[in-house]
Amino acid sequence: MIVKIILGTIIGGLVGFIIGSIFRRLGGVCPLTCNPLISTIYFALLGLLFVLSNK
Repeated sequence: MIVKIILGTIIGGLVGFIIGSIFRRLGGVCPLTCNPLISTIYFALLGLLFVLSNK
């Protein structure tokens, strides 16, 4: 269970970082997706919630 939580959080963070990096280069205006730090934290939390909801 602990491994699932850690993997879900890491994968979510990586996805968030990739999305933040791509949208930052495109010059969007959304502060959630255009900042790699914020999107990494947000998607890591989403990954954690996804893993916790699928028991």
